[in-house]
Amino acid sequence: MTNRHDDRKKQKAGAPKSAPKSNIDSLLRSLDGFEVEEIEITATPPPRGQQQYKTRPRWWPAFRIAAGAAGLGLIAVLAALVTRSAWPTDETRWLAIAWEMWARGDWLVPRLNGAPASVAPMFFWLVHLGWLAFGVVDWWPRLVPALFMFGSLLLAARMSRFLWPGQDDVSRYMPLALLGGFFWVFSATLLSADLLTVFFTLFALTAELWMWRARDQRVWLLLGPAFGLGLLASGSLIFLYVLPVALLAPLWARGTPTMPWKFWYADIIKAALVGLAIYAAWAVPASKTMGAASVLGPLLAPLTANSLELFSGARPWWWYLFLLPWLAFPWALWPLPWMRFWHIRRAPISHGLAFCMLWATSVIALFSFFEVKQPQFLLPVVPAFFLAANWLLLDEEHAAHDHSRLASTMIFPLLLLGGLLAILPGLPRVPYLPEFLWQLSPFVGVSIIVVGVAVGWLPLPAIETRIANVAVTVAVISALVLLAAGWQLNPHYDLHGAARVLATAQQQGSAVAHVGAYRGQYHYAGRLTKPLEIVSPEQLGLWAAAHPDGLIVTYTNVWQPPLVPGAVPFYEQSLGDTPLRIWPVVALKGS
Repeated sequence: MTNRHDDRKKQKAGAPKSAPKSNIDSLLRSLDGFEVEEIEITATPPPRGQQQYKTRPRWWPAFRIAAGAAGLGLIAVLAALVTRSAWPTDETRWLAIAWEMWARGDWLVPRLNGAPASVAPMFFWLVHLGWLAFGVVDWWPRLVPALFMFGSLLLAARMSRFLWPGQDDVSRYMPLALLGGFFWVFSATLLSADLLTVFFTLFALTAELWMWRARDQRVWLLLGPAFGLGLLASGSLIFLYVLPVALLAPLWARGTPTMPWKFWYADIIKAALVGLAIYAAWAVPASKTMGAASVLGPLLAPLTANSLELFSGARPWWWYLFLLPWLAFPWALWPLPWMRFWHIRRAPISHGLAFCMLWATSVIALFSFFEVKQPQFLLPVVPAFFLAANWLLLDEEHAAHDHSRLASTMIFPLLLLGGLLAILPGLPRVPYLPEFLWQLSPFVGVSIIVVGVAVGWLPLPAIETRIANVAVTVAVISALVLLAAGWQLNPHYDLHGAARVLATAQQQGSAVAHVGAYRGQYHYAGRLTKPLEIVSPEQLGLWAAAHPDGLIVTYTNVWQPPLVPGAVPFYEQSLGDTPLRIWPVVALKGS
C-alpha cells in the first residue's frame, strides 16, 4: 500500500488547481477502502464444509503406475495358477527337491530322489518359509518367482533413476515397459529360480550405479550381500551378469565425477569376497553331506546346474543373436524406439544408454562362448533393452522425433507379422523356429492383419498411453493363452494320478522301479518319502526277479516291454505325446 499512496500523492501534486481538493481526497479514500476490503475478502478462508483441493504427494504417480503394473502381472500369474498344475520335467523337479528337503527336515542339503542335487538352495528355503506359514500348498512355490518379478520391476525403475537422473517419467513407466514383453510375463508364471537370478542381478547393478553416482566407498557393503544372495540363488551366474559391466565402468562412466578407479575395482573385489563368504557359510557345512563336488557345482558349472531339461543345450554361437528379437517381442517390432535411436546415432551417447549397451553386449558375447545355451540365461539382461527403449521414448529431447508419424506405430509390423503367419504353413520347415508355428491356422495371421488395419484407423495417443496400452495388451493376451493352454494341455501333463498309485504302492511296502532317467516327476505330487529305483532295460529282468510284487514305470519313447498275452498295465495315461504306463511285475514275466 505504501507505493500506491506515494503514486497517488504525486498524482495529487500534479492535478489541476481547478479540481476540488476535497473531492479528490474523498475519491482516494474510497479507492483505498475498496482495495483493503478486497484483500481482506480474498484472504478469508473458504466457508466450512466447502471441499478444498489437496495436492497429491510426489510419489503418488509412480505408486499408481507401479500398482497398475503389479495388477497386470498378477493377471497372467493367476491365469497360470488356476488352470494347470506344475508340469514335468523342470517344474516338478524343483518341487521334488523342495519336498524331499521338507520331508527329511533338512534345510541344508538339496536332494533329488534321495541323492544330493548340485543346485543352489535359496529357492527351496523360500518355499519352506511359505510352507511354514501356509502349510504344504501347491500355489506358494509357483508364486515365489512372481514375487521376485514384481521386485525386479521396482529395481529396474530405481536403475533408470541412476542412469537418467531427473527424468521422472522414464523411471515411472519402467515397470509398464517391462510388462510389455511376452517373454518377461511368461517367465513369471514358471516355477523356477530364474526370476531370483534376475532380482539379485538388478539388485547388484543398482548398488553399482549407486556407488558410481554417490562416489561412496561404503556401498560395497550393500553390493557384497547382493553377490552373496545371488550366489545362493543361482551360483556364479550372478558374477557373469554383473562383473563384465562393472569392469567396463570407465567406458560408460566417462566424463562424470567418479571415485578413483583403483578404489572402484578394490570395492568390487571386496564385495565379491563378501559374496563368496556368504556362499561358503552354506557350502562348507553342506559339503560334509553333499561332497565338495556338489556344492562347487553351482560355482564352477553354473550353466549346467541351472539348465532346463526342456531344451537341448547344444546350440551354435549365434543362437542368442537369433533369440534377441523374440525375447523383446513385441517391443522389438515397435518402429518408434528404433527411429529415435537412428536420430541420435551421431549424438554423444548418454551414460545410461552406454551402460545398457555394454551390459547387454558383454553378457551375450560371454554366454555365446559356452556350449550350453538356454533362453532363460538371457532373462537377466532383457531389462537392458527395455531400459534403453523406454528412455528413447520418454526422454524430452527426443519428443520431436517421429511421434505422430504413422510409420512409428505398430501398423506395418502387425501387417508383416500377420502376412508371414498366414503363409508360413506352406513354407519349408526352419529347424530353429518352434514347430507349432507351422501348425497354426492361416486365420491367425489374417486376424493379426485385421488388428493392424484397425490400429491404423485409431488416433495416435501420447507416448505414455502407448506404453501402457502395450503392457495391457501383452498381459491380457498372455492370460488368455495361459488359460487356453492350461485347460487344453493340463490333462496331458498332470501327474497326480500316477503319483498316487506310486505313493500307495510304497505305503504298502511294494518296491517301485523307474525305467530310464528320473527327474522327480512324482515325488511332490505323490508326497513320496522313498526314492524310486532307477533301472535300465537291461537291468529290469534282475530287478523284477528280486521284487515280484513291485511296480515298474515305463514310457513308450524310452522302452516298450514285450508283454505276456492278455496283460494290461496297472495305470496308464498320456504324458505329452508319450504314453505313460505303470506295470505290475507279474505282467512282465515274459519280458
